[in-house]
Amino acid sequence: MSSPAFSRSIQVTQIDASGIWPILLLCTAYSVLMFAGTVWILDPDATGWRIARDMAAMLVLFVLWLVGLVVVVRAWLWVEAHWLPSGKRRAKLFSGRTQVDAGEGGFCVQGLGHVDWIDVLAIEGIPDSDNYLIVHTRPFRKLLLTVCVDELAPVISHYLALRSSIEATRWGKRQSRAMVFCWRCFRAWIWAGYALAGAVGIALLLNAGDAGFVKTAVGLCVLMPLVAWLVWAIPISQISTFSPSRVRAFELDGTRLHSTDGEWQFDLRRDRISRRRVSGIGYEFTFLAIRPESGKGLDLILEGGADQEALLDALDDRGLLPLTNPEL
Repeated sequence: MSSPAFSRSIQVTQIDASGIWPILLLCTAYSVLMFAGTVWILDPDATGWRIARDMAAMLVLFVLWLVGLVVVVRAWLWVEAHWLPSGKRRAKLFSGRTQVDAGEGGFCVQGLGHVDWIDVLAIEGIPDSDNYLIVHTRPFRKLLLTVCVDELAPVISHYLALRSSIEATRWGKRQSRAMVFCWRCFRAWIWAGYALAGAVGIALLLNAGDAGFVKTAVGLCVLMPLVAWLVWAIPISQISTFSPSRVRAFELDGTRLHSTDGEWQFDLRRDRISRRRVSGIGYEFTFLAIRPESGKGLDLILEGGADQEALLDALDDRGLLPLTNPEL
């Protein structure tokens, strides 16, 4: 039976979200100023024709806010292109119709280059769309492909799974993918959710006399969980909805584990390694924690996927896999 393959000229757009944070900060600051201006202009005690005047003013301010967001974005893009030093500017992203090939040799995009399957990290679909597919790669990051998902996704999935089932590469090394996250940051967000919800509850109880029993009870039962969930959605989404962006490729050579991008390198005979299982409201997963004698550590989520199972099997064969430690 022949291996699946894909070869076609399709639209490819390179996505880089790293430069969006300045735009988000500027748009947020602009929105706060517009909101403050709206509160200052409107009259909460308006009656009669003044209500109609305030409604018209709100409509005008809403239109100005939308136009202003466009102006802010365009202004930042102009500043980035003309004022920032060349070293701080984002590299020009690839976008155009080009030849894409996927087969036994790897994944190739004409105009960008060739990628081995170990450096194809994950694929991601777009909700309610059958014609767009996001491919996460190490050298080219995110690539948005305009193609029928049912034609290309099975081909890529086949080779991603095939790589996981291979016991070793021709150099005698184990290659695998795993999702990187920060357990300390995750735990800090969870505790922040509890703390903020508790602060809201205390504020409601302190004002219980003015609000009344019913309003206070509704606030405690509705507002406190809502505040906590809004905070918890940030870390939980990082290991669920946005997990494809956190997948990295690793190579296990004997007792040495390193990422293919060179960011992490460990000697598992010397570094402290533990397998931990954690659970809470809205989450439950197992992860591998690696803590070196010096330098930053690494946390790898081990739930679901042939790659993770392959990595665990390789660690177990080398006597490096500890028992699950539920205590953190």
